[in-house]
This record gives sequence, structure tokens and C-alpha cells, in this order.
Amino acid sequence: MIRKSVFWGLTFLLVVVLISLVLRGGRLEKQQAVKPTEVIQESVSTPTRVLKPKDLEVVRPKMRLEKKVDGETQSLCAWHEMEIRNTKEETSYGRIQLSIDYMDRRGKVLATKPYSAAKTIMPGDILRLADIKIEGLPVQTANCRIAIDYAEIGSASQLK
Repeated sequence: MIRKSVFWGLTFLLVVVLISLVLRGGRLEKQQAVKPTEVIQESVSTPTRVLKPKDLEVVRPKMRLEKKVDGETQSLCAWHEMEIRNTKEETSYGRIQLSIDYMDRRGKVLATKPYSAAKTIMPGDILRLADIKIEGLPVQTANCRIAIDYAEIGSASQLK
């Protein structure tokens, strides 16, 4: 009799454990089904910024100075013309950032002004920039030095 009751007790316990495992598995499947699905989208590539590009050269820079008098203060206004040459045969550049250093007669830098050219220069081409006006320069300004800080590299469609 004791054997029978132990057998039926263990059988009942086994059935309860199996039912609880089945129910728990069903709940876990429902939780996993609720997880959000991942959406993968291809993004449009953006131009790469190149610092001090070696294949862009500033050619034939010209500067014309004009005096400006505002009340008691005097300053200069500079008008620039220049060409930028792209020596690469397969690379387009756009959004060219120039740095213009203004110096006195001894070569001491008095001021540095940025200028952004939002034009695109194609491979092997020349970009002409004219009528660039920079105001608020010191009266001692005699000369300038123009450098290209950075430009964005990419296809012509990306740079527009």
C-alpha cells in the first residue's frame, strides 16, 4: 500500500512538473514574439572632409586694399581674386575653406580671416574666385598669404 501511494504521489508530481514546464515554455514563446524586428536601411554617403589637401593649389592670388573710415576709427577692406587648381584627375572637391593671413611689411601676421567657397571644382579643373571682400583689417596690412584649410571630397552629385 505504501508503495502504491508513493508511486501515485511521484506520478502526480511528475505530471504537475511537466504541465508547468509546458505553460512556462508557451509564455516564453509569446515574450520572444513581441520583440521588435530590426529594420536595416541603406544611408546616403556624405562627402569626406580633407584637411589641407595637397592636390588643391591657390594660383595667381591678387589683393587690392581700400581704406575705410568710420568716424574716428580707420580700417582696411581687402578685395581678393584668385584661382584654385585641382591637380587630381579623378577627384572632385567642394565647400573649400580658405584661411587668409594678413601681414604687415615685416611679415608679422596681424589678422587671420576665414572664407568659404561653396563651389565645386571638378578633376583637373580651375576654379576662379573674384570679388571676395574682407573687411575690418588693421591699417598696417600690406600683404596676405592664402592657404586652403579643408575641402570636401566626393562625387559632383554629393557636393551640390
